Amino acid sequence: MVARSLGGLALALAVASGGAAPASAEEPVPIDQEPRHRLVFSNAHVRFFDVFLPPGYRSLMHVHHHDGVFVNIAPSETLAEDWSQPGVLRPGRTPGESYFIGYATRPKAHRVSNVGQSPYHVTDTEILRGCGTLKHAADKPVAPPVIVDNDRVRVTRLELPPGGSATLHGPCGMLVSVTPATLMLDAPGGRERLELEPAGFKWRQSDQSMSLTNAGTEAILIVDILVK
Repeated sequence: MVARSLGGLALALAVASGGAAPASAEEPVPIDQEPRHRLVFSNAHVRFFDVFLPPGYRSLMHVHHHDGVFVNIAPSETLAEDWSQPGVLRPGRTPGESYFIGYATRPKAHRVSNVGQSPYHVTDTEILRGCGTLKHAADKPVAPPVIVDNDRVRVTRLELPPGGSATLHGPCGMLVSVTPATLMLDAPGGRERLELEPAGFKWRQSDQSMSLTNAGTEAILIVDILVK
């Protein structure tokens, strides 16, 4: 739910972009009202969107106003049009490429069009609220490479061969699978088997560390988003 009226937000966006709203501008909608931005999980800390744009799809103008971590699943060329600005052609990103955008301090309304020949697939983990002190991760090394490490999240790329394992630290986080993955998650409450498709996810919340193992027969790529 957008915390302020869209009209007020449109004015704020115009000020942030250094201009006034064009008279014919499409009124932006909240991100969860854009049909191809599917909200598939939410709690007090995050909202998880699965974004799938088939070739030729032109999204509605929509608003981002929470910080977000984006994980690319399937690449395609896209045309990004920020509100009241000309479009920018973007080449396809590498699957697994991940990045953080601080929309909480600088909201943005835009549309994305898939102008390529293949589907464009990305996930957006919105960060709503932190989970508390990093009781375990703060003083311990983490497996490289760390993609993002700021005051809101620590994002780590994990490439695991069959039988390979990694430690997931608390207090909470979102695991996003880039490839199909069969996983065993050993947590304080017991062992859980996970079967994840690309863009599959698993939310965790525990003060204690967990062990994640590739229980399949193929190497996998996953991205861990630790919420601070």
